[in-house]
Amino acid sequence: MKQKVLLSLLAIVAMCVNVAGIVGDNFLVRKLGEILFFLPLIFYYNKKFPFKNCNFLMSFGMAMAATLISFGGSFWYFEQIKLGLWLTGYFFLAREAIRHTEYEKGSKFTTLYFLIIVGIYVYLLWGQISEIERNLGNELAFWLYAIYYLNLLFIAITALVYYLNSFSKKSVFFICLALSFIFSDVLRDMEVFYFRDLSIEIVGTLIKFAAIKLVFLFFITPEKKLRLLHLV
Repeated sequence: MKQKVLLSLLAIVAMCVNVAGIVGDNFLVRKLGEILFFLPLIFYYNKKFPFKNCNFLMSFGMAMAATLISFGGSFWYFEQIKLGLWLTGYFFLAREAIRHTEYEKGSKFTTLYFLIIVGIYVYLLWGQISEIERNLGNELAFWLYAIYYLNLLFIAITALVYYLNSFSKKSVFFICLALSFIFSDVLRDMEVFYFRDLSIEIVGTLIKFAAIKLVFLFFITPEKKLRLLHLV
């Protein structure tokens, strides 16, 4: 119990360090907070890690690598490499969710609802990519962002299908982490391409921390079916 409290305090300290870096506009302090946040999670969950799971190793490894390489900032191609690492990590997250998804034929209403949600997300995604294109002079960077957001679309669809077909605790963690990553990335791009606002920046980084915590919970939680109703 004492270890749990101590590690929780360390995670809060890491978030405070990150927020202090944002408020003080100190890049190194901000990035230090991001790195420190991983440490209490690793110490707390290390005995439950599925080390034989390739999807876990790749997702965790890509997230750590992206966080470390973000210290390079906008120097050279570090920003694009960081984006590529997160993109790869998201792919393996979705791959793990697909591994646990068992499709069941559902009602026409649920299918229609699913198509409407996907359609709305595609529309918003297209708007976001169009806005980014206006603010990016580098064609390579634009296509990387386009692929990145398409990958987020893939994760969102996977999360919705997985949740509606499983309705398990593990699927709840996945749909929550998917939404968290989407919101944090949209808020991040608002800061980069539109205007800088401290409140948006702080909320975005806190959501990203929550998403990382949910990734750990997703991988250590066993899949237990709770199919009381045929949801799909």
